Formats: sequence, structure tokens, C-alpha cells
Amino acid sequence: MNVLLVIASATAGLGCFVAVREVYPAPARLSAALDRLASSQDLTSQFPARRRMARRLLAAAPWLPVPAADLQLLGQDTETWAAAKIACGLLGLAVPACLSGLLALAGVGAEWPIPVAVSLAFGAALFMAPDLVTRVNAAEKRADFRHALTSYLDLVALQRGAGAGPTEALEAAADIGDGWAFERIRAALAAARNTGDEPWTALADLARRTGVPELADIADIAGIAGQAGAQVLDTLIARAAAMRAEALATGRAKAGSRTTTMVIPIALLAAGFALLLVFPAIYRVLIAG
Repeated sequence: MNVLLVIASATAGLGCFVAVREVYPAPARLSAALDRLASSQDLTSQFPARRRMARRLLAAAPWLPVPAADLQLLGQDTETWAAAKIACGLLGLAVPACLSGLLALAGVGAEWPIPVAVSLAFGAALFMAPDLVTRVNAAEKRADFRHALTSYLDLVALQRGAGAGPTEALEAAADIGDGWAFERIRAALAAARNTGDEPWTALADLARRTGVPELADIADIAGIAGQAGAQVLDTLIARAAAMRAEALATGRAKAGSRTTTMVIPIALLAAGFALLLVFPAIYRVLIAG
């Protein structure tokens, strides 16, 4: 029985390893990647099996809610997200089934509805895990984007105060700043310049795709300045101050919630310490006496 248990455990572990290996293969070598770039091949074809599964899932479940704005903000595509959901769901289905099989080989069995129900529940929970991870990561990155926009507004206001036009102020402020948020803004403005679109239109489109409404406000202000020739310096300064106040209030609220959360472990620690102090007396009175 011990030999069969070891063989079953090794087989189950090898099967899980092969499944994860197929879904998440090792990264390509640098030489192979350079060869693909030199031959102008599409980089999305390096994981064909994973992408085929993702396309089948999206085609079979068009009702599946896709966090398009969060994925766009994180720089991920829909197929990678769908492939992660498939991998997590299969892993959730396989782990309880493997454990129940090992327990059955060891002589500890249960009625078949229980392992099936546990596998389905665990698989459904892990199938939704990429949604939660994407939402949390996007929320953190969106908060960083808002902080960067405050500095971007200040730079635009300085450029406008120096006499620059709306388009020049937007592009010069984006060139001054550093970080991934400024890179996204620079890329959007460069694309608008290449296609002949207005820069505030590109900023509004970037705000829609990333789910950052503050960027849309900047686009509206710049659009008013560019189309009507209005003096918006005071508006830019006021908007930057409002964003700072909002970020400060959010930070204080988060700190307050974390402080409140810390009360629970402190109270549990105090209760455990009090129980440790009174346990000898209770033991002598109730048990030893």
C-alpha cells in the first residue's frame, strides 16, 4: 500500500507539473526572441496552445466580464488573462481530486459527491482568482497614475504660465516627467501627433481605456483652452490642488482603516495573555480541587 501511495503521489505531482508547464512554458531565449524580431514574426504566436485555449474560452463564454480597462492599464491582453483563468480553474479542479485519490489509496475514503463538490467549488474559486488579482493590481496602479497626474498638471500649468500653447504645454510637460505614467501620456500624445488628432482627444481616449477619470478632466480643460482660447491657468492650479487634497484624504482614510484593523489582533493578543494569567487559578479551582 505504501508503494502504491508513493507511485500515485509521484504520478499526480508529475501530471500537475506537466499541466502547469504547458500553460506557462519557460520564457524564450534571447537569441530566439531576436530571431523572431529579425524575421518580423508576431510575438503573440510564441504561446499558441495557451492562446488557442483563451480564444476558445472567450468564444464559448461571450458573457464573461472582461476587465478591459484594468488590463489596458496593466499592459496585459485579454488572451493572457483568459489563459490565466483556465490554468487556475484546472488547478482548482485537479488538486482536490488528487488529494481525494491519495486518501482513497491510503484507505480513507469518502462518498463521491463530497470530492466532486469540493473540486467544483475550489475550481470556481480559483477560476475567479485572476479577476481579483487584476482588480487589486489595477487599483494600485491607478492610484499611482493619479499621483503622477498631479505633477503633470503642475508642469502643464507652469508651461502655460510661461506662454506656451495648449498643445505645446501638454507635450512639453509629458517630456519633462519620468515614470511609466508619463510614458503612457507621451505615447498617447505622440500617436495623436502622428495621426493629426488633437492632443486632448488622445488624452480623453487614454482616460477611457485606462479608467482614470482625472485624465479626462485634464483633457477637457486642455480642449477648452485649445478650442476657445480660454485662459485656464487658474483652473489647472485649482484642479491640481483638488487632486492633492483628494489623495491626502484617501491616504488618511486608508491609514485609519488599517489602524482600526490592528485593534483586532491586539485585542486577541490581550485576551490570550489574560487567559494565560488566569489559567493556573482556574485549573486549581475546577480540576485540581
